[in-house]
Amino acid sequence: MEPISEGARQGVHPFCGPCTDETIAWFAPDTGSVNGIGTHFYGAVDPCLQCGSVVKRLFFCVLFIPLWPMGRYRVVTTRRSLTRTRYIGRRFPKSADNPYGLRGTTAEPAAQAQAEAEEVSKSWPEPPPSRLSDHPELRGERYQEAQNHWEFGFPERALPLYEEELAAHEAVLPADDTATLQLRQRVAEAYLAVGRLVEGLALLKQTHAHLKRVLGPSHPDTNRALNYMLNSGIQMSENEVLSYNVHLAHLKRTVGLDGPEALRVACALGSAHVMHSSVVQALEVLEDTLARAERTLGADHPDTVYVREELIAACEFAEYRAEPDDVLAATRARERLYGPDAPETLTAMRDLARLYASSRRHRRKAVDVLSIALERCERALGPEAPLTADVRRRLEELG
Repeated sequence: MEPISEGARQGVHPFCGPCTDETIAWFAPDTGSVNGIGTHFYGAVDPCLQCGSVVKRLFFCVLFIPLWPMGRYRVVTTRRSLTRTRYIGRRFPKSADNPYGLRGTTAEPAAQAQAEAEEVSKSWPEPPPSRLSDHPELRGERYQEAQNHWEFGFPERALPLYEEELAAHEAVLPADDTATLQLRQRVAEAYLAVGRLVEGLALLKQTHAHLKRVLGPSHPDTNRALNYMLNSGIQMSENEVLSYNVHLAHLKRTVGLDGPEALRVACALGSAHVMHSSVVQALEVLEDTLARAERTLGADHPDTVYVREELIAACEFAEYRAEPDDVLAATRARERLYGPDAPETLTAMRDLARLYASSRRHRRKAVDVLSIALERCERALGPEAPLTADVRRRLEELG
């Protein structure tokens, strides 16, 4: 399969193809200052008539005097106030030898890391062949009509046709078939092009995860999905949880919560809770979404696997934060994921007890958790297993 980026209308929304091609994906920081110290973009040259972006230079300023140049960007302004301006941006490469514009002390290690990553990519297995050749009807007149609308700059006409074609693809092809993933990517791009940011970002997150697994992290389609995620994520970052909640409530009223779009949006809501809100809420949302995905799609469906991976990542984040309520919620989530006697669950219980034991107030809780964990370890793993011995030792120390 050729990358979906091959063809007309290239460009990572909201940038046009030429502006995308001359720049690299890079976070354009919000600008602002405190007592004249901070970052500012200066200048506004080379405006693009196609996408409306302009070229600005980023400086670190002291007393509003630009002192340290931090790179040249092509930016689109999304929000402006007296104290802060938000941008979506892409950075210009400094040179072919130093494409990220880093100082010499950091450019060499970065180039070495990139070379090592490219070397590792050569050992990746070839992606499984698409089964699209078995279904030539999928790329018939309706698909070509959608392509024509898209390439001539009419995304609002292309989108309903692409959605229709995607449903036809998913009816006969696996969800992680390369042809299905490329079409999902195009539908997500069309969502963004018509201003449906919530649906677009939710679909991009799911598609990027599949592309990364199937094609590898350096494949053009994977990078393209990542670029779109960066741009659309910046636009939604402050109101991401609210936006997903509002759209999910709309889907609940109209089509129910078991459809593919509702599952995607609910999973994206759970992941957004991890970053912007409550880890406990994130785990609750992801657990509920996983249960519905397993019921409607099946436990082995790629989209269900994606939700499960997001839930595991949320558990790991909760355990890294080491807040008692978060770790307790993660332990319960692991118990439902793996079962009460699984090593993953028992290890999480031990770590929860260790966290409780670090506080006098929760010492009794630590003893209770370790007692239950020891009973399960002896039953499931045996009395001589390393984890069993470790749990027994910790319980004796507390006793």
